[in-house]
Amino acid sequence: MPEEGVIEYEAIVLVGKKPTAVYLARTIMLLASIGVAIIKARGRFIPKAITVAVRALKASSCNCEVSIDEEAIKTDEQEFLVPKIEIKLVKEEQ
Repeated sequence: MPEEGVIEYEAIVLVGKKPTAVYLARTIMLLASIGVAIIKARGRFIPKAITVAVRALKASSCNCEVSIDEEAIKTDEQEFLVPKIEIKLVKEEQ
């Protein structure tokens, strides 16, 4: 059995510019194979991450845990605070 850290790294879905269906398929595949999916997004991709999580919840019975935070991004002149979200889905045992 792989270590817990390895499982968590493999279970991460980073939401970005690709269509929602790509991330949804990856999330459902992870839930079916290892029972855990961690959906992460920053900034303007947060609504897409929420959509993926809601659709995955409807497709399979799993528990949801959400954490939100801000990340400081520095440029030469300014520092920006960018919101980020992490949604952890864990498949319920039956």
